[in-house]
Amino acid sequence: MEQDALIDPMNAEALQTLYAKTAYMLRESRKEVLRRYVVDSEAALLEKIKNGEVSEHPAYDHYLSALILDQTRMQLRSEMMEQFSDAPAVPDVCMHLIFKEKLEEHYAERMPEEVRLAQDAMMLSFDTGLMMELRYFSSEEYSINWSWGEAELRMDTAPMHAAYTIFPVHVHDDNGMLRAGPMADHSLDGWRNFSSLLDVLLLDPLLERIESL
Repeated sequence: MEQDALIDPMNAEALQTLYAKTAYMLRESRKEVLRRYVVDSEAALLEKIKNGEVSEHPAYDHYLSALILDQTRMQLRSEMMEQFSDAPAVPDVCMHLIFKEKLEEHYAERMPEEVRLAQDAMMLSFDTGLMMELRYFSSEEYSINWSWGEAELRMDTAPMHAAYTIFPVHVHDDNGMLRAGPMADHSLDGWRNFSSLLDVLLLDPLLERIESL
């Protein structure tokens, strides 16, 4: 690759070391999340949540954290292989990185602060006073927390509350009640799924126009 030829050996070694350290940190962080629940896989943690062995929250957020940490590690591995071998470029798989680019492209004028990325979450703020923290693994598995003033709400896909028509998508509103959510179309790709919710929240952060379940 032409880009590889521009990397001198010393810089290449330093970059490989950085990749290795970051991948190790992500792997160990994932293990630590799972260790809290005495499980060795995300599937086992999800089963505990379904069975009511652990509280829905924050356990579901931690379940997503573990998935996202591994997703980010795989993204990093692909980038490293692309950089230092003849492996072909692959599309981004980390939803948070995809979202960051899209947010900066489409919502920059509405965001007074830059997108903040943690290992397992994204933090966003908007000119309406809307503040968001999201863990988004896929269009079928996510947890989105937001606040507006003193109100705090959450929408997620934890496999609970099966009696409701929009299962598993549900909103925990500021009064602790379950409500219908505006983002239940899993046929949409991740970005269109999330941006459809964001457009709603920028106009109606308390979801007052959406009927309770």
